[in-house]
Amino acid sequence: MTQNTVNRLRWGAISLLIVFAWFNYYDMFQYAIYMFNKPDEDMSHGWVVPFVSAYALWTQRKQFSKVAGVPSARGLAWVVVSLLLAWLGGRGGQLRINQLSFIGLLWSVPYAFWGKGVARLMLFPAAYLLFTIPLTNALDFFTIFLRLFSSGTAAAILNGFGMEIERSGTALFSRVPGSEFNVDVADPCSGIRSLFAMMALTVFYGHFTLKTRLQKGLLFACSIPIAVIGNMFRIFSICLIANFFGEKIATGFYHDYSGYVIFVIGVLLMFQAAAFSKIADRWLCSRWTWLGQLSKQDDIGAHVPSPSQDAPAQKRLPGLLVVSLALLLVSSVFAALLFSGPPTYDETRFIASSLPLQVRNLTSDKPWFCHNDQCAVSFEEQELINKGQQTNTLFSCLTCRQPLYTFSLGEKTLLPKDTTILKRNYKSSAGLSYSVSVVLSGKSRASIHRAEMCLPAQGFVMLDAYTLPLKTPSGRPKNIRVIRAQRSNSTSEFALVYWFANRTDECTSHYKRILLDMWDRSVHNRINRWAMIAINVPTPLDNDQSIEALEAFTEELYQKILLP
Repeated sequence: MTQNTVNRLRWGAISLLIVFAWFNYYDMFQYAIYMFNKPDEDMSHGWVVPFVSAYALWTQRKQFSKVAGVPSARGLAWVVVSLLLAWLGGRGGQLRINQLSFIGLLWSVPYAFWGKGVARLMLFPAAYLLFTIPLTNALDFFTIFLRLFSSGTAAAILNGFGMEIERSGTALFSRVPGSEFNVDVADPCSGIRSLFAMMALTVFYGHFTLKTRLQKGLLFACSIPIAVIGNMFRIFSICLIANFFGEKIATGFYHDYSGYVIFVIGVLLMFQAAAFSKIADRWLCSRWTWLGQLSKQDDIGAHVPSPSQDAPAQKRLPGLLVVSLALLLVSSVFAALLFSGPPTYDETRFIASSLPLQVRNLTSDKPWFCHNDQCAVSFEEQELINKGQQTNTLFSCLTCRQPLYTFSLGEKTLLPKDTTILKRNYKSSAGLSYSVSVVLSGKSRASIHRAEMCLPAQGFVMLDAYTLPLKTPSGRPKNIRVIRAQRSNSTSEFALVYWFANRTDECTSHYKRILLDMWDRSVHNRINRWAMIAINVPTPLDNDQSIEALEAFTEELYQKILLP
């Protein structure tokens, strides 16, 4: 078969794959646009990333024809890997995994069609698109430590300047007469968002200005301390403004526009880091010769195989077969994703329809919530009965006289309609108390959110998060997730513990639950119901007595709510 025939087949296959990809990834594109516009994700840099990738392709346009070789079987193997991600992401409802599969196909399909030389030219434009994947909320467990580090460092610097600043968790405040303020380092101020933007900026700047891979790697590594230093300086400056001009100005006008000042500082630091990487490159390579390979000039057109060098691969697997297989595999997987029916919903209930009235020596009461956003208070059922607020099986608010519900306004607004929510407050005569909440999912994955996402939205400040093993006789659950937290306007701590369970599995990791759910949906074509069991402990779990009491309570509670 002539080279012209193979070329026509390749470009025809590319045209068909673009059409297939548009239909398969349409929801993913919509999701990406939604995330770019979502304030709490701070993904505004995502709008620029595709243009940077396109520009990188444009600057290399003349080299593609020089390095284009024969179809590659290795490239076909990477196409298979990308399609596996597309299946898991598409069927599992994980749009971030879908984004990863799309980026993988952008690189692996040209690799399969034109060989290693084109794959090397495509590597940066495709990999740079990874910065369009929103990870801020997915990494919110890490923001706790960033917030604690930033607030602690800022407090030390401020005190070094002679300001009497106190810190409680992530909150910084001053009680000096005439300079009182209270500033909380919330999730958006943790620095995780500016970290991704700074990473994207340093990769862009390094790719087009630095010559060696070692220099680029060093500059990229510097993006982390640059983002942390810039965010720390922002917190420091907000507290400084609050001290001299008042909390209202510092947390209002200055807070909203200080990000631009910090960005300029970050860019200046990046220029200095780029100069440092060149010096460090020479110094490191003069002492460790094995780094010389990384220090070679990273010429994107160099060291790529010519078509003749790819000839052995053509003998092993003909180019026509590679292109045909790639087209067949991609079109088959995309067609299966588009036309296969939804997964089967497992309606089997494994959690009791109500929480027990008594656990050990703790009696319970049912909480009721007002959905008037101007009121938004809660009451216990016995108090409502005593005050004659019961109408049939419903109650009305003691404050605004509006109807009360067994779930909060936020839960009604955010959670899907088929979500089941069970709540009870347990108290003992000795003063021990627990608030239990069980959320049982429906068909949508949105039924359950990990507490690390929900607490900040409800006005709480997270201080720490860790996994605690429980020594229960039955071994269920073996571990629980513990979050130390406090209200933003209070210094008293409490603990929220939770874990996840379905009919066959239990875990404390949100990510393990997501992977198990994705596997069930994409491989077994089944939606398993998950439950999140959460217990609010009004005091910290900082001694053996409180932990042992929780162990005993959890053991009996779980035996009573878990169905055979």
